[in-house]
Amino acid sequence: MTADAPWLPELPNHWEVVQMRRCVTFRNGADYKDVEVYEGGFPVYGSGGEFRRARGYLYDGPSVLFGRKGTIDRPLLVSGKFWTVDTMFYTELGDRIEPRFLHYYATTMPFSYYSTSTALPSMTQGSLGGHRMPLAPLEEQHIIADYLDRETARIDVLVEEQRGLIEMLRERRQDLVRAAVLGSANPFSPPPEAAFTAIGHHFSVTLGKMLDAGKAVRSEDRMLPYIRAGNIQDAGLKLDDVKQMPYSEAEASNLNLLKGDLLVVEGGAVGTNVLLHEDMPEWSFQKTVNRLRPLSNWSPAWLGYVLRTYRDIGVIDIVCNRSTISHLTAEKLRAMRVPNVDPLEQERVAATLDRQTAKIDVLIAESERFVALSCERRAALITAAVTGQIDVRELA
Repeated sequence: MTADAPWLPELPNHWEVVQMRRCVTFRNGADYKDVEVYEGGFPVYGSGGEFRRARGYLYDGPSVLFGRKGTIDRPLLVSGKFWTVDTMFYTELGDRIEPRFLHYYATTMPFSYYSTSTALPSMTQGSLGGHRMPLAPLEEQHIIADYLDRETARIDVLVEEQRGLIEMLRERRQDLVRAAVLGSANPFSPPPEAAFTAIGHHFSVTLGKMLDAGKAVRSEDRMLPYIRAGNIQDAGLKLDDVKQMPYSEAEASNLNLLKGDLLVVEGGAVGTNVLLHEDMPEWSFQKTVNRLRPLSNWSPAWLGYVLRTYRDIGVIDIVCNRSTISHLTAEKLRAMRVPNVDPLEQERVAATLDRQTAKIDVLIAESERFVALSCERRAALITAAVTGQIDVRELA
């Protein structure tokens, strides 16, 4: 750690710590609307990369782009003639800095250290220019950049392969579930006969409690944790971020959670659902969630698979008449028609799918862990190289 740059480790003796303004000049981007063209032209860069074309350009040459407002922690390396939006800075590079070295280092910068404490994160030219960064001799910067190009490319290939595998496994899972719960049935135009039936004939559907923001808490109310849409995911309940609100005795009793309840997202990721495998005493749910409770011997596990399939193939979007944020209201959910399958067959199908999808989920989880570890290794490798913690000259 250096005294004037506490985010940096001890650097090699022949390296320097310099303010970024000693190596680069920061320039403001500009509004592109008056120069936008739809064919030809030059790239217009935003925080996510190129997204428009312009008939003019602000700079010609290699440059590292930094976010000024909003997304400030995703620097971009570009070259040639380009335009940048007014919420980004571009850089004119001096002869002491290798563009790729600067970009690699920029991906490790502690942007939160400088970000203004406003609702929308922002950076200033002064903060960026005054930031102290490690600076290796120029020839060594070239070697470091070449090394990181090779090593990160290898990691990126492996990560993309795993992400492709994850996508393939998810598609296989969806196809497996769809074939099991729908077969040849067409939910987009269900026939009027007994092949399909309304969910409301077999399950009670109850919307959770509305948030009582600003409403005084009554002395007899109880503060209870509640399930909201964000807690419900395909992998199960995610309860690392739980909120509470007051419930009367009647509300707590009517909006309780029992084993066998199917909780379905009402707004946002509509149709996503989770089956409760045990009672949840002293818990409730909020109005972004519908609770489905069997009225007969129908299988809530089977219905959960059907609703996820309806979500994945677009049936729920049609039911919700989706335009912006869709809502799967209790009324729509009760009226939604699903295959009229014998309850014993429902149980068999659900049990089979539980076993088969569990195997696929294990493979997906393993691939996701590989991706996460690879990304961590990539970031650690970059940090070590641009701060001289590994001497890549010996590895070149």
